[in-house]
Amino acid sequence: MQQNNESQVNISVQNKKAILPYAKGTSLHIKKLMVEHEMTYDDIVEKLSQRGVILSSSNLRNKVSGNALSAGLFYLMIEIITGDLNASINVKD
Repeated sequence: MQQNNESQVNISVQNKKAILPYAKGTSLHIKKLMVEHEMTYDDIVEKLSQRGVILSSSNLRNKVSGNALSAGLFYLMIEIITGDLNASINVKD
């Protein structure tokens, strides 16, 4: 049985709300690493372009600040910033 449109919207809103602490955690982690490794969005954009990912600095900043990072972009940024693919993130409600 298909759900009606209103029900689907409610589920989508609930999903976004449940995921938000994790999205915020990834964004905060990226910002922390950028400070620790003294990297700017421009630095990361340049290294992303070397890997075939073309983004503007403002677009990347919006993705990070807007909690809109895909898992793939998150891990690619971790590797670019730290040289490693390990990320430990604490998520608080």
